[in-house]
Amino acid sequence: MKQLGKYEILERIGEGGFGTVWKGRDPFLKRNVAIKLCTSDNDELRKRFLREAEIAGGLHHPNVTVVHDFGYHEDVPFMVQEFLSGEDLSVIIRRRDAVPQLTKLRWLTDIARGLEYAHSKGVIHRDVKPSNIRILESGVAKVMDFGIAKLAEMNTQGLTRTGTAMGTIGYMAPEQVNGEPVDHRADIFAYGVLAYELLTYVRPFDADTMSRVFYRILNENPQPLSDLVPLFPADLERVVLRCLAKNQNHRYGSFREVLHHLERIAAGEPLDEIEPGDPTEIAHSGARAAATAGDPASAATVLRPPGSWTPPTGPTAALPNTPN
Repeated sequence: MKQLGKYEILERIGEGGFGTVWKGRDPFLKRNVAIKLCTSDNDELRKRFLREAEIAGGLHHPNVTVVHDFGYHEDVPFMVQEFLSGEDLSVIIRRRDAVPQLTKLRWLTDIARGLEYAHSKGVIHRDVKPSNIRILESGVAKVMDFGIAKLAEMNTQGLTRTGTAMGTIGYMAPEQVNGEPVDHRADIFAYGVLAYELLTYVRPFDADTMSRVFYRILNENPQPLSDLVPLFPADLERVVLRCLAKNQNHRYGSFREVLHHLERIAAGEPLDEIEPGDPTEIAHSGARAAATAGDPASAATVLRPPGSWTPPTGPTAALPNTPN
């Protein structure tokens, strides 16, 4: 394929369950673009693709991927986005790059700004994870892939329903795991998982099986970040743990609140009290609720002493951050 409508096709740069991604060029505006083709015959995937175009096309923010165009080529829908030179955050984490702590903090701030903007427009992402974050060559972080996002004020019939969990295993909030209705605070939980993973290079709820991952999300506290990274900033740890509260009412109420604390940390200013109670007790209150709602026989194993932790599989040693 050398041409798609007015766009010149340069090279194939990716593929997924929905179809393929191509690097293209707009000959009129003389700029490179990324073109996503939904070649899948799966009705659900096509609905998600169309929904992503509808939602992302209405978002315009420096930390959110820009959608330029949408159309059909021989009955195949395609979406034209800005071409982002750089790499996915998941690649950086997988390589365990020695990234300065302040650089990571800037990325987390960018991501929070992008999600705060999306939420201000009534959009809940529902799939916040490192592979949906692009780190540009300039150092700016951008939120991508609104494929399973929903508009808070609109019905998303056909895309989700109570009892159906949507998201990516390991980044789903307890309410997503349980197939319950979600609001913007599910994105805050997923952001907390992403932040934990970026700052320690360890997934907080990692396990051998899907059921074990879900169990840990519902019932167990992640290992303290300060156990994994020497001299880890106490205030930054508090921010991440607040995002990861099992009870959504104990998380931050908005990304605006998250940004306020990240900006204070970046400025070297101490934080005021940010938790409604002890973080360990917050997590265990969620565990007790899960135990009550689930199998009573499992309650004894769910209610662990404060501070207990089950090590994740694989290597857990965090790469120390180099000074900035």
